[in-house]
Amino acid sequence: MKKSFFATIIFITIILTYSCEENFDPFGELKDKYVLNCIIRGDSTFQTATLGKNYMVENYDPYSNSEDNSIKGAVIRLWNGNDIVTIMKDSTAERPENSSYKKPYSVYYTNSFQPLQHSSVDIEAILPNGKRLKSSADVPSKISAAINTDRIPTTDNGDVELTWNSDQRDPVFVVRVGIYYYKHENGLKKRYVKSVPLYYAKDGNKEIPVYSAPLTNSMYSVSVETITKTMELISEGDIEKGKYEILSCIAEVLSLNQELSKYYNSTVRGLDPYSVKLDETDYSNIENGYGIFGVYMRSYRVIKFTHKYIESFGYKPGLSDVN
Repeated sequence: MKKSFFATIIFITIILTYSCEENFDPFGELKDKYVLNCIIRGDSTFQTATLGKNYMVENYDPYSNSEDNSIKGAVIRLWNGNDIVTIMKDSTAERPENSSYKKPYSVYYTNSFQPLQHSSVDIEAILPNGKRLKSSADVPSKISAAINTDRIPTTDNGDVELTWNSDQRDPVFVVRVGIYYYKHENGLKKRYVKSVPLYYAKDGNKEIPVYSAPLTNSMYSVSVETITKTMELISEGDIEKGKYEILSCIAEVLSLNQELSKYYNSTVRGLDPYSVKLDETDYSNIENGYGIFGVYMRSYRVIKFTHKYIESFGYKPGLSDVN
């Protein structure tokens, strides 16, 4: 028994020693995979799409890559029904100043396509190498949103309430509320948007923003207290409050089709400080590739801030006062 045991140990040691001398590749062989992303806006004629492919890096940080892996020269076609509606044009767009990619951003676009309600939309991308990616999506119904106030703070200091209606079956909605403002620096002014959460949750000495999950009902409200906290955070750590020019608050309702609803639910995270996501979720509805093709409808309402409220933070009003 002892001889057998020691023989086993020696055999395992030899195998491990031999294996350690071999180059270990945790990534394996890189096979080309292609990604098509296109989100159709049902309230606009301007649509965009992007095409890219996977890539390998020399370390474990995917953001260390500085090469542009977008695909140019493809043919992307859109259908709304049985006829080809449009062929998307190949173009470029400038990247943000802090982008790791120095070349312009490759994008496909059309400014003449708006899908019909309760219809289906199809997309097909033919790559320069002959690879064909395609998908289809249903178009959700239009929605109409209403707001309970034309000003912040509200006249009764109550919540800001947004309601809407839709005849879509099993609808899923996403609500976004943002404060739009300019920041003046070095003789220039840049526009920014500060997202307003559903509320702020206490986590020790910190206040963590908690955003709304996708909704199936047709109402959303946010307190003026939460909006006030968000206004304060716009200039957090900056004593020069006067260089902030506040415009307005915009509340948006997005009605997602089935594909976008599945994607949103599979990828959204950070809705509260107590959830932990242990793995990445890859949702795709692109045939022969990866990515997302979906459609959404949008309705929005603009709410003005009173000058007195803006000036209470040391900011400057950017629009006329509320009558």
